[in-house]
Amino acid sequence: MSPSSVNGFEEHDVLLDGVRHHYAEGPRNGPAVVLVPGQSMPWESYQKVLPLLAPRFHVFALDVRGHGKSQHTPGQYSFTRCGKDLVAFLREVVKGPAVCCGNSSGGLIALWAAANAPELVSGLLMEDPPLFTTEWPRLRDDTWVHGFFVHVVETLPDLATFFSTLTIPTKGKLKLMNFPRPMAWLLGGAIRRHQARAPGAPVDLWWLPLQVRLFVRGLSEYDVDFTRACTDGRMCDMDHAASLRAVKCPALLIQADSFRHPEKGIVGAMGEEDVAKAKEVFPALEVERWHSAHVVHLAAPKRYVAALERLAGKR
Repeated sequence: MSPSSVNGFEEHDVLLDGVRHHYAEGPRNGPAVVLVPGQSMPWESYQKVLPLLAPRFHVFALDVRGHGKSQHTPGQYSFTRCGKDLVAFLREVVKGPAVCCGNSSGGLIALWAAANAPELVSGLLMEDPPLFTTEWPRLRDDTWVHGFFVHVVETLPDLATFFSTLTIPTKGKLKLMNFPRPMAWLLGGAIRRHQARAPGAPVDLWWLPLQVRLFVRGLSEYDVDFTRACTDGRMCDMDHAASLRAVKCPALLIQADSFRHPEKGIVGAMGEEDVAKAKEVFPALEVERWHSAHVVHLAAPKRYVAALERLAGKR
């Protein structure tokens, strides 16, 4: 299946508060489900689960502002701003409540919508969200990902340099992404050749493993100021505990692999203490811990769909 198309889904644009947002929509086969990708990822990151969801749900998959084919808005990125976008999308496009599912930063965007527009969110699935770890200044002081974000800002839009100098910490067999150094060198050369042949076009290398392929393509279409807002704290305008307390709908949190590095802090979305705090402030929250990579819907699509279906059944 090509990352540029999914059978039965049509792509559209909509203006929300004057900003063009891109999305894909499936057939109207049931209750609405809205999928919000993680940082740098396009809507196509859901391509493994879209055919599985389409027979039972009316599915929408989004490009968050600054991502994919949605408009870039430098200087206007925060979790609140993106949360308001999702609420506007629910009101103006979905035109009613939906189960909102978000991966990583998309999970926080979905949480913001559930907390601030409960009448529009009938269920909430947070797929390995960075709960509490992306509050400021903890993001800066206690996470590996802040250094990763600095690397993004310092190297993009030079994708080849970004990958050839990327390092990802591991703990035993636990790793966030399998990205050995020889692959980084190979990828850097392939990116340069692609960009020479098609300047300005998204970098889509068909031979890469799907998650890496989507990551490369997403970064090639991405507004780096979205990440810059994470390095200087502009993104982090959301009170996670208060948001969790305000949720009224059934909610599921999927925690993927993570560990604490003695020097770099949390490697992954969140630690056990963050999950415990989420349960403390929102006792009705269901939590499932999966041995999985961060983009769970790509790593375990059938299990992800089953979890979403269970959640939707509790509305």
